[in-house]
Amino acid sequence: MFSGTKYPTTNVAFLNLCEIRITISQWLSCSIEVVRSMASKMLGKFDKYWVIIHGLIGVAVVLDPRYKLSVLEFYFDKLYGDTAEEEIAKIRQLCYDLLQEYQRKLSLGTGTNVESSTSSNFGDSEVVSDFDLFISRKRRKKVNNVTSELDHYLEEDVVTRTPNFDVLTWWKSNASKYPTLQAIARDFLAIPVSTVASESAFSTSGRLVSPYRSRLHPDTLEALMCAQSWLWAIEMQGT
Repeated sequence: MFSGTKYPTTNVAFLNLCEIRITISQWLSCSIEVVRSMASKMLGKFDKYWVIIHGLIGVAVVLDPRYKLSVLEFYFDKLYGDTAEEEIAKIRQLCYDLLQEYQRKLSLGTGTNVESSTSSNFGDSEVVSDFDLFISRKRRKKVNNVTSELDHYLEEDVVTRTPNFDVLTWWKSNASKYPTLQAIARDFLAIPVSTVASESAFSTSGRLVSPYRSRLHPDTLEALMCAQSWLWAIEMQGT
């Protein structure tokens, strides 16, 4: 799954990473000494990266309406035991922090656009700028109340899992309901879980661009690479 052609994103990979971690832990109690030694080394390397990325992929899986906090409760109980509640609380707090940060960015971005457009229309930038600062302050005061958007999302039942469920399409259709969460989901759910896709793209471009064909326009090169990827995807689905 990780090194194949599906190129999973963080939310999809979370469940598999947890299963890998649980399996390695089980190998530690194996009766064969070689397996125990191997598992100990694997666990050390796994935890080295898990400590860095578990917050990011935890947020991603919470933003997947099929899982939300339920999947954290299920797996963290197996992974952390007595400290599972503390680890879940950390991921939840990270979601709140991101929500406030994105809300500030969105409000400041809107304020900047209003200022530039209204200044050109009315020709009185000083007065308009003062008004925009007033509006911006009001928006910042509302940031603390934005957490209700996340609360409302988490209180709703999880979406039924189906084979062809498209998480980005779901967020697009619910953008008006969760505007700030939608912006976060758009960034986090697009993160690939491995570098396989990037390395594959570089390999493909190396075959397309050669000393004998080195003046392709970037748009042409992109079209060739995408077309090849789509054709491979269709062929894989057929098999």
